[in-house]
Amino acid sequence: MGKSSSKSSTHGIEWEGNIKYYQYGSQQPTHEQLMKQMSEGHITHIRLYKIALSNLMWFADPLFFHAFVTFRTVDHGGEWWWSIEKNQVSLVLQRSKIDTDVRDYLQGRKRRSFVNPKILLENKIRGMKFELLHSYIIITDQLKVGYKFANLNCKGFAKKVFDFMAEPNCWDYDPNNDFKMFSSLLVFASLPIAAILFRKLRR
Repeated sequence: MGKSSSKSSTHGIEWEGNIKYYQYGSQQPTHEQLMKQMSEGHITHIRLYKIALSNLMWFADPLFFHAFVTFRTVDHGGEWWWSIEKNQVSLVLQRSKIDTDVRDYLQGRKRRSFVNPKILLENKIRGMKFELLHSYIIITDQLKVGYKFANLNCKGFAKKVFDFMAEPNCWDYDPNNDFKMFSSLLVFASLPIAAILFRKLRR
């Protein structure tokens, strides 16, 4: 479904530059069938979600969280629910007949937080075809930019996808705020170490 050259993220994990697809249910389409269904599907509804980064990070949910988008399409085969998101390795696209599958699970496993995902924004859409979203992701080189915790992260990607489909109802997330917050936390965390070194130097 598209592939780019790999590169390392700030975490040292190799960015694969592709879209990983996962479908829930017994019927697994071929690549040709999937592309055909994507070209015929019309997006009718979109939701932007947030979820804690892990069970241990639920308390930091207001500041640090994973963001992803789900949307519903309609074609001759009926209704489908999809999710699309970015992790440290690749983009992930999921599909199911049941909306909670793509909301609560990632590649067949329960998402890493015991707190359910929360809706940040949602919007009804008229007439947008799924292939237009797919083309947008490819044309804007989303497979090439890699992953960085403080700016090129899941939230930045989710904003691009949601804003593209829901415009003018855009998400007011600013990636620069994440970078500033991350930098401030690094400075704050280094203060105790600096204090210890200062005391030792004074002796």
